[in-house]
Amino acid sequence: MLLIAAGRHSTELFLSHHPSSVIHNESLLNKYYIGDVEDEQVHLYDPKCQTDFYDVLRRRVEQYFKDNNLKPRDNTEMYIKTVILLFLWAFLYIKTHTAQNLFLATIYSCMWGLVSASIGTGIMHDANHGGYSNSATLNRVFGAVFDLLGGSSYCWKMIHSVGHHVSTNVIELDPDIHTNEPHFRRIKPTQKQHFWYKYQHIYLPFLYSTLLIEMFLRDFVAMIGGKWGGVKFQPITKQEWVIFFCCKALFLLYAFVFPAYFFHDGNWTKVCYLTWVTLSVASVLLVLIFQVNHVTDITEQFHTDNKERNGVVEKDWAKSQIIGSSNFASGSWLWNHLSGGLNHQTEHHLFPTICHVHYPKLHPIVKKTCEEYGVRFNSYSNFATAVGGHFGLLKKMGEQGYEYRGYGIH
Repeated sequence: MLLIAAGRHSTELFLSHHPSSVIHNESLLNKYYIGDVEDEQVHLYDPKCQTDFYDVLRRRVEQYFKDNNLKPRDNTEMYIKTVILLFLWAFLYIKTHTAQNLFLATIYSCMWGLVSASIGTGIMHDANHGGYSNSATLNRVFGAVFDLLGGSSYCWKMIHSVGHHVSTNVIELDPDIHTNEPHFRRIKPTQKQHFWYKYQHIYLPFLYSTLLIEMFLRDFVAMIGGKWGGVKFQPITKQEWVIFFCCKALFLLYAFVFPAYFFHDGNWTKVCYLTWVTLSVASVLLVLIFQVNHVTDITEQFHTDNKERNGVVEKDWAKSQIIGSSNFASGSWLWNHLSGGLNHQTEHHLFPTICHVHYPKLHPIVKKTCEEYGVRFNSYSNFATAVGGHFGLLKKMGEQGYEYRGYGIH
């Protein structure tokens, strides 16, 4: 993970991707010492605001694994889940294209879309964070299922891990809340108001259904341009280019060409319809799960462009991850699996390299530590309430002259 962030400030990535035994091992770290950074403005989060909160929490989580003789990664439960999801994906792919009538095919395609989204959140997400296995090879292989679904694991790691996870809800830097001017939605008070925002809570669900199609096309723009959402990519190797184009081609083959020639006698209209249904269902589920984690009426956003603050966020990084994120159905084993652990978004942002099967047990540890340090822990009781919090924010932000700020903009 640090390699894809080479050449930029990587303190937060280092701290969130290594155990205490590495972070505090000076003899080990000295082997990689190159020199001192003279420009103190390299920091995104003010060093003076960093506390022992994250260190204490990390040690408590590590103690939990030690006391219960558990491994953060390479878990049987996760392997079983992987087999089930991949089997269901293949099964529903075949059922979608062999159903006796269009109605049944539509039902199967909806189910195929739900499973596709679950593979994205439940397998790919962990793997591309290095949280699936201790094996870099296994993480790469299962992270690549995103490529087979039409996305790009390389673009995802650059945009999501290097961009979003480091600068969560930082208005100027987080690619997940990046907006041009004008934009199709208003989610930040820094955006100018336009008349169409008044209706964004009505039309956005339709736009959300285009996520995977948009990502398929966006990846080409991002790879060719070498950046997206303000995140500059590392130089792209020939191997990454080969994987990128091969997987995009494979997606088009199995999603359109194979079904048209082997199942539907060249009926491209039917193939396009069924694939559209699948991608739309998967897109809506993926967008909602990710949006309710950060773009809600209970999370905070942060600034870096205030000159009085020297271009840094005056917050403890770990604490900002917590107050800039929100959970739903915390502690639920069922929702933890259905969402790929994203109902425990706070735990995930603090410990992205820990497999999500552990999050329900880590939740009480994180929440208790937050209470001790006076850090507000955001959580909705269920998914429906969380979705309501997202669309409630959209409605308020769309009102003319309304400057909704959630719990605060810092």
